Amino acid sequence: MKIKKILVYCGVLSLFLVFSSAAFGGALVADLENALMCKCDDKCGKVIINCTCDTANQTRLDFQQHLDSGMTVDQIIKMHVDKYGETVLSAPSKNGFNLTAWITPFAAILGGGFGIRKLMKRWVKRKKTSAGEAPDSIEEPSPTAPSKYARRLQDELDNLES
Repeated sequence: MKIKKILVYCGVLSLFLVFSSAAFGGALVADLENALMCKCDDKCGKVIINCTCDTANQTRLDFQQHLDSGMTVDQIIKMHVDKYGETVLSAPSKNGFNLTAWITPFAAILGGGFGIRKLMKRWVKRKKTSAGEAPDSIEEPSPTAPSKYARRLQDELDNLES
């Protein structure tokens, strides 16, 4: 009886290993399909997982053959980059000059936010001055040092009296 249980457990375990390795291999192919662009003759510009052309189907078969031969996902990606260049990658690498492709959008959003903030402050300040309120940054003239307009006004008033 014990031998029967052991054989049943071994059978279940072997089935589990077969199905889990097939699912794991499928996940690796999906990782490769997401990481690389299709290099078909139509130049569709799609990621391989979204492309349905014959070139993409052949590439999927090549991925599976490379994985079955023992290559890792990184090795297969490096092989394609060596063959086609960095344009085959669906996302730029995060080193060297390609780092700007990751940083620039966030820097542009921050810069735009600061620019909009500055513009809004200027609009609010302009609205305050047109409504008759003194804006925060304008200082009142000192009464001891008359401006040229105050002197001219005083001269005009003096000429009126005479």
